[in-house]
Amino acid sequence: MQKRYKGIAWWGWAAAAGLYVAAAVVAVEFAWDRAIDALAEVGTHRLDLYSASLKSELGRFETVPALVARQDSVRALLSASPEGAPRLTQAVNAYLEAVNRDVGSGAVDVINADGSVIAASNWDQPVSFVGTNVSYRPYFQDALAQGRGRFFGIGTNTGVPGLYFANAVHQGDTAGDKVIGVAAVKVSVDALESAWRAPGEAAIVVDGNGVIVISTEPAWKFTAMRAMTAGQQRDIQASRQYAGRVVDALPFRRVGEWNETAWFGTFPDLRRAGRTARYLVMARPAPQGHDTIMVLLDTVGARRQQRVAFAFVTGGFLIAVLYALYALQRRRTIAEKLNAQQALRRANDQLETTVVQRTAALTEANERMQREIAERERTEQRLRATQQEVVHAGKLAVIGQMAAGLTHELNQPLVAIRTLCDNARTFLERDQSAQAISNLERVGRLVDSMAVLTGELKAFARKPEVERVAVSLAEAVAHARLIYESRIRDNAVRLDVRIPPAATVYAESSQLQQVIVNLLGNALDAVRDASTRVVTMEAAGPDPHGRVRFSITDSGPGVAPEVLAHLFEPFVTTKPRGQGLGLGLAITLRIVEGFGARISAANCDDGGARFTIEFMAAEPQRAEHGR
Repeated sequence: MQKRYKGIAWWGWAAAAGLYVAAAVVAVEFAWDRAIDALAEVGTHRLDLYSASLKSELGRFETVPALVARQDSVRALLSASPEGAPRLTQAVNAYLEAVNRDVGSGAVDVINADGSVIAASNWDQPVSFVGTNVSYRPYFQDALAQGRGRFFGIGTNTGVPGLYFANAVHQGDTAGDKVIGVAAVKVSVDALESAWRAPGEAAIVVDGNGVIVISTEPAWKFTAMRAMTAGQQRDIQASRQYAGRVVDALPFRRVGEWNETAWFGTFPDLRRAGRTARYLVMARPAPQGHDTIMVLLDTVGARRQQRVAFAFVTGGFLIAVLYALYALQRRRTIAEKLNAQQALRRANDQLETTVVQRTAALTEANERMQREIAERERTEQRLRATQQEVVHAGKLAVIGQMAAGLTHELNQPLVAIRTLCDNARTFLERDQSAQAISNLERVGRLVDSMAVLTGELKAFARKPEVERVAVSLAEAVAHARLIYESRIRDNAVRLDVRIPPAATVYAESSQLQQVIVNLLGNALDAVRDASTRVVTMEAAGPDPHGRVRFSITDSGPGVAPEVLAHLFEPFVTTKPRGQGLGLGLAITLRIVEGFGARISAANCDDGGARFTIEFMAAEPQRAEHGR
């Protein structure tokens, strides 16, 4: 039995795949050939245009040296004695300047037989050719030997590249007369490079040395299209043709031939630096000299045509395959629909039975859930009541721990009151009423301070009704500080408080006091045996999320890492046995979460521990109303 997929035999799929591959290959190759033929036609037009512009632009300068060489004043200057030369030099300089201005060349100069420039169109400019010896230049040597010279190079004085035309100056009007000097003109090729620039292509002129002397791509200029031998490098350096530069080869690779006048090569990408691209290269001899004009055309358009052809073939085959699959699927769907109708009738009967069973089960489950919800609500109520009792018990435990310090704090004013009263009685017996009244006033102030302390303790110990309101964080810290004032003083602890007066948070006033009292008491315990006893309480905010960050930091030994992860669990403590049950931070955690806030603990990098609470910020006006 033949294997099938989607209702089609395997050989059918294989034949379709083979046909698709063959059609895709033919379409891609056909698209490439047509695109490259069109590109080669563009390259031919470009070469015609560049050859004509090169001949037109440079041809009009080629006759300038011959005209200058026939000027009588030029011949007279080259033949003059040293005494008569200055007067003639001034006239020739003016003449050369006028010629250079009229023809639009870079410079025109007259060179004696020794190779020294004795007159130039730029005689009065900062960089003048007058006095420069160019006997090493090939255009000067060719003009002396052959009557004419042509040379491309970089100016040794200006550093500006250009094309030099030179013509021998004869003593008479016939070619057989003695050569007494050379007239030369320098032409800039910048205008040609600017006119030849086009996106996605490059135009270059390569001289007889294989060096690119004209290029629309500046980075390629004065690189070679072939590797330079040591002898060629020496000859180039001797003529200073490229101002002493070492000519490096242009990094390209020839990758294939198209026809007798065009080939493919990979060159540095003209559009993207640091990459290479494939170009169609076409070349033609230049109309003058031994130069070669080359144009490089990017083949990205041809590759795009290949992709379009491939996509077209792929799309056609996909449409055909989808249509075949659709026809097969339609037949299968009709058959399956008939089977599904029968199955649906059977499923409908079974579904009705299942719905009745499931409805009964859901009803029973719903009743059971309602009973569980009611039981959970009762449990939560009991839990909240128990939590309030635990919080209240924690507050009473803190008050018990503070009893010793409070006894000392109350005993001092009581002893002072007793002494002041005895003194007042003595003053009254001596009829010194002023001193007695002063002592009684001091007694009143001591009683007031004791009343403030006991009032704070009563407010702290009172079992509150939980209601979140706007509370001043600074006042809550001040209450806690007053409770531990004697302990802070006796243990020489430096308490640094940086709480903005406007810092207000959502909390319950007495519970917030208990939280800060618990944290401050723990901090005082932590620094009790430390060499430096510093406790810092600070607040910042509100932040963009509407939260106020409150932190209390101590200079103690910190919390052990194995304890830090369980610090807020019940019965976890760092205090010695008998000095704590480990419930303080667990109670603090539940109170803070009741405020809708978050508390965390961490060790500081420089020692000590830091407890941080993030409260929801409240408006200061609402804080005043809540108080």
